[in-house]
Amino acid sequence: MTINLVVVRPFGPYAKGALITDAATIASILASTNVTSIVRINATTPLSGA
Repeated sequence: MTINLVVVRPFGPYAKGALITDAATIASILASTNVTSIVRINATTPLSGA
């Protein structure tokens, strides 16, 4: 399952509500002290033909 991150407390270049989808950035944030500033959400894939 793929996850994205949503920022709930601003940090670095990210404002509250920012959606983070880059896999390398997600891994870096999850391994940092900023992990308390985000929530994980399931990534969705649009249906083909939608």
